[in-house]
Amino acid sequence: MISRRAVLGSAAAAVGGVGLAGFAAQRGGVLDDALRVVGVRPHAEPNPRDVQLLAEAAAGQRTLLAQFDSLDRAHHVSAIGPLRAVLAAQLAAVADQTRTPVDVPTTADDEDAAIADFVDTLGSTAKARHDGALVAGSLAVTQVLASMAAGLEQVGLAVRAAT
Repeated sequence: MISRRAVLGSAAAAVGGVGLAGFAAQRGGVLDDALRVVGVRPHAEPNPRDVQLLAEAAAGQRTLLAQFDSLDRAHHVSAIGPLRAVLAAQLAAVADQTRTPVDVPTTADDEDAAIADFVDTLGSTAKARHDGALVAGSLAVTQVLASMAAGLEQVGLAVRAAT
């Protein structure tokens, strides 16, 4: 006969051994491979902060597009019309299927003031993407946000040059 203490001790040692092996496999970078060998299909869970950063980027792009469209409706700024495609492509890179409603911004009656407001919004949005890239947990998210920041700065330069 085996005592309960011996059974519990053996079970604890086995669980500890499996845990230690799992920790070593994780540190060695082979945990996913080991899990696949025993029939488990591991998958990465997205970092919640990265998901939030991408959602903020999508919301920022929707706001920029709404402001661009409002500016174009009010002042027919055909010189910067092609830049809308850049903003839309950036939105497509970070947007999911859900659409958050965007308030249609008011546009200044003076064209120069309206364009200056748009350039300011481009700058603040680019800064937000830059800051997000610095705190992102995933290299892929960092690259997307940094690319967006650089692209938005370029759009701002193009708007200034065209107007």
